[in-house]
Amino acid sequence: MLIISAKSGQLGNRLLLFANFIAWAIEHNLTVINPAFEEYAEYFTGTAKDLLCCYPPPYFTAPGNKFIRSKYYKFIKYLSNKQVLKIQEISREKPFSWSKYQASQQIKPGSNVCFQGWLFRDGWFVEDTPQLCKYADQIRAYLTPLPRYTTHPDNLISNIKNSADTIVGIHIRQGDYAQHQNGRYFYTIDQYIEVMNAIAQLFSRNNIKFLICSNLQQEPSLFKSFNCVFGSGDLIEDIYVLSKCDYIVGPPSSYTMWAAFYGEKPLYMIRDVGKTINIKDFVQFYDWQEFFNYRDNWNESFWDWTQ
Repeated sequence: MLIISAKSGQLGNRLLLFANFIAWAIEHNLTVINPAFEEYAEYFTGTAKDLLCCYPPPYFTAPGNKFIRSKYYKFIKYLSNKQVLKIQEISREKPFSWSKYQASQQIKPGSNVCFQGWLFRDGWFVEDTPQLCKYADQIRAYLTPLPRYTTHPDNLISNIKNSADTIVGIHIRQGDYAQHQNGRYFYTIDQYIEVMNAIAQLFSRNNIKFLICSNLQQEPSLFKSFNCVFGSGDLIEDIYVLSKCDYIVGPPSSYTMWAAFYGEKPLYMIRDVGKTINIKDFVQFYDWQEFFNYRDNWNESFWDWTQ
């Protein structure tokens, strides 16, 4: 049994980590439980009624609330910290790879290993057919938000499609990004508007509408020059509605990466505000290995900003 026993980052990180574990578990007929998903478990179909956050889903579930899930997580973390359970550390300096894990033969049904850290990426950037792609449908089904978080976004997208043929989701991430990596990917509203103008120029032949999602409330009048609407501001609704757009744009973030994976939509990550944007700059999730080309420098580049 694979146990994710430590929290790593926020929603986007937790989803991508969980997805990679699920892919590996399916491929090798193992079970994964994720106590560290406790804050977000109530939002998703596969975990809302399962205290253990277990994949494959158990035949009999044990419903949990936030209090019970929190206690359960702390108990598992305590056992792993006391080394009652076998631990596998995953650090930035040594990202984990199953293919290089010599003790992998010990991971058999009936054995339990606690994983701490989030750089578990076999099943994503691998040769041949990535397992995360191979089992994408099962992962999406398990990590689909509950209907109460999808109804409003689905209605919003449906209404937009009545007046536009191309929907571009814009993720404005400010707030925490003012401090994250010393504000490396914090952009002002004027800078986001500059990017939106570039996107509008790129799709000048299309009837385009922007769907803006942000972790801070934005002033609509600042975007009056664009044909745009706003997401609800809810964490789960916004990541879901971004996945329903035709294209996704935002600063480097695992939040938009998950939306791109879940919705199978091309993503453009803003790293140069003044760049002339080409349609080839929008990259499908399955092509990110070639796009980033950071296989020898993951610690310094890719992993540092996927928070």
